[in-house]
Amino acid sequence: MLGLHGATDPNRTVIVIPTAELRGSYVYAPASFSGPTTRTPIDAAATLRAFATIGFRQIHLYDIDADSGRDFSEALVAEIARDTSVEVLVSGGDLSEDRAERLVDAGVARLIVAPGRNDDIEMVARLADSFPGRLIVRVDLGDPLFNRRAGKRPRAEDMIDIANELASIQIGGLAVHASSVNGFPGVPLRVIEDLVEASSVPVFCRTEASTVGELRALEHVGVAATLLGSSLFDGQIDAHAVAHHFDV
Repeated sequence: MLGLHGATDPNRTVIVIPTAELRGSYVYAPASFSGPTTRTPIDAAATLRAFATIGFRQIHLYDIDADSGRDFSEALVAEIARDTSVEVLVSGGDLSEDRAERLVDAGVARLIVAPGRNDDIEMVARLADSFPGRLIVRVDLGDPLFNRRAGKRPRAEDMIDIANELASIQIGGLAVHASSVNGFPGVPLRVIEDLVEASSVPVFCRTEASTVGELRALEHVGVAATLLGSSLFDGQIDAHAVAHHFDV
């Protein structure tokens, strides 16, 4: 399923992808913005089987340990990728060919990468050449992405410029965090719409949408996939309803 539909295809609906977090070799439901902050690990195998039974065909794993330069969860990622029938997307960690190769060899379908202060277009291009169509690049980071000004979130113009710079590279999509009504911080809907219109590849949105209406709004502006977190675990959004309403 590496060929996700393009954002401009009016005949396809947004794909909903459940998101879980990895920390210390355990799987957690993402923190809720409206519920308690104390969390306990979830049964990864049972959760993934449940999502697959409902009809989800992909899952997003955010490796929090990897953001701190630790590989505690890579064995767990490999186990999940090996034992599940769904495709696995992974985010978190440095942009490096060694790590990308380990994850792809373990069975990960796509990598959501966040270029940092010392990364450049050429580095992304080299990685994309090695793993064509597997990289999804975040373009909404506050760091000076590709030598842009430091300390500020990119404006719509900045993200569109980055999308244009990446247009000739074999990436699988662009990614942003989309703001939601429950306080999840991210890019406003109108800016996402501008990015979708300018992008030649699918746009993925990490969101904590708490209603189907919010998902419909992202679908309306042409988002290809939403990476949905705690609201699928705590019942704010009915997973079965999402499976019936959207092309999962």
